[in-house]
Amino acid sequence: MPLDNYGVWKAHPISYEVERRGTRTPHLTLYFRDNGGPDYRAAINIKSGDQQESRLVYWVNEDMSGHPLVGGLSKLKTGFERLDDKEPERGGLRLDYIRGNLFDVNTGRVLEHDITGPNNDIIDVLVPKVQQAINEGAVVYIFGERFDTNNGIHNVHMNQGNIRRYSGDDGVFQDGALLFHFPETHKWVGIFLAFASQAVHTSENGGHAISRVTWKDLLPGDLVENSVAIHKAVVGPFGQGEDKKQSVILANLTNRKISLVRWRIRNSRWEQEVLPRNAALGAKATEVIGVPNCPLSTDGDTITLLDRDGLKVAGVSYNSQQGNAANGEIDFAG
Repeated sequence: MPLDNYGVWKAHPISYEVERRGTRTPHLTLYFRDNGGPDYRAAINIKSGDQQESRLVYWVNEDMSGHPLVGGLSKLKTGFERLDDKEPERGGLRLDYIRGNLFDVNTGRVLEHDITGPNNDIIDVLVPKVQQAINEGAVVYIFGERFDTNNGIHNVHMNQGNIRRYSGDDGVFQDGALLFHFPETHKWVGIFLAFASQAVHTSENGGHAISRVTWKDLLPGDLVENSVAIHKAVVGPFGQGEDKKQSVILANLTNRKISLVRWRIRNSRWEQEVLPRNAALGAKATEVIGVPNCPLSTDGDTITLLDRDGLKVAGVSYNSQQGNAANGEIDFAG
């Protein structure tokens, strides 16, 4: 069954410890405080228990301020907010690495736990971010599963597409992460962790693997995720003439023609536009795709491109400020 007591903990990070040797599944332990009470701890995996593939995948989004998620997080009170009793929805707080367009998957790094040399393992990249958050008085939002003892949180990583041994924890919209808000600079930074053995594509209901492609296969790689990008979207309201109808501009990043037959464009409410039988993109070409069946909200939304098998190809997100731009157009290519 999926995680129990999944949620987000808003707090202030105060210190950390790192396990480098002597345990099969080492952690970075982040100590934090919420309302002036006792210190709590977050157990963050820095190595997998899978003996065949123990590496982790690390993504960092240095500018989360444009994601619709931020608005909801800003309104939270300090403390733990349970989320597994809430339905996934646009602007909701439940995280999903595959469906939430939280980061560019192609920027991920597959990293060992602790090896010789600078900036080449998970400790090297994670510790500086945590230390910066402590030094600059950041607010941390820790997504994961609260301990049964209520004195901490774990599973601060992707929680779907697991190998069979851990597939009982699979679920959609229950992924873990660390988000830091730096009040002085108004900056939001997201850190996202997965196990290299986890599947890139999962089922819509149970979050189980539906493809043999794992993060270790994808990063680096030249699979379908690299083939087509969402470059622009026209998000203005309907009824303003043919040139102002909502649309999405797709770009072929490859040197070959790509068939888009039965591909789909989906918003955060899972409304979708199914591309017609003759849809195709020439080599290095772009195409404007109307989306009358997939309305894009001016209040902020996500746009996800799926292939004919329902596998994610590309994804973007925007906030209400971008959605209400004067010309109604949002450029994701810049």
